[in-house]
Amino acid sequence: MTLRPPRSYCLPKAGNRPDEYEDASRVVYPQRIGASGRRTVRVAVADGASESAFAREWANILTDAFVDRPLDLCGLTEESLYAWLAVAQAEWHAGVPWDRVPWHGEAKARAGAFATLLGLTVGTAPDDPRRLRWQAVAVGDSCLFIVRGGRLQLSFPLEDAAQFDNAPDLVCSNPANAGELWECVRRGSGQCAAGDLFILASDALACWFLSRNAAGEKPWETLLTLNASGWAAWVEEQRRGGAMRNDDTTAVVIAVA
Repeated sequence: MTLRPPRSYCLPKAGNRPDEYEDASRVVYPQRIGASGRRTVRVAVADGASESAFAREWANILTDAFVDRPLDLCGLTEESLYAWLAVAQAEWHAGVPWDRVPWHGEAKARAGAFATLLGLTVGTAPDDPRRLRWQAVAVGDSCLFIVRGGRLQLSFPLEDAAQFDNAPDLVCSNPANAGELWECVRRGSGQCAAGDLFILASDALACWFLSRNAAGEKPWETLLTLNASGWAAWVEEQRRGGAMRNDDTTAVVIAVA
């Protein structure tokens, strides 16, 4: 059992430039995993909150941190999470051009940037090197979907399109404003099966996905027909038709072979 190379897609909100895109995604895909490789695939998706300052930078720092400095998801504790996060927070703070922040924007910048975070790892099961095991961690409304046997097996951490609103849980770049982050952390894990499909999506696509699934459709089949050249046109069509909210849109698709 192994994984096919992930496919990643992104598109800024309509009317925005590519450099205004505030989602982020990052994938580390070793060429050999499973029984012959014993390595781990790591994928992260983050959605920077536009209302905060330097959210794009924060989303990128979070996704880079998840794949470059993996969290121990099995033994994750509040202390280990905050220690991992502190490095990312320090990097964000060091990257802010404080001397060029206008006086009227300084309070907002000092409050910190906010973003959702979804992280997924897939690697060899510790008790059976022939099998693969997945683990995920999430804060907010970026979602992981697992499709198995032609049906939606898992929707994590949200399960219904009605759960999406304008106040998702967020990770803050300022430790003083992190709030009760640990209470917002969701974790999941399980065994992979041959033929599984993993889809990571930021909120606009995730909400569309759950809506279509609730309507009896198989939205993953639509996503599987897309390629890099057709992605933008398809998302724009959904937005124009009102099926998808006009927001930064990100997807990563991985198939288990």
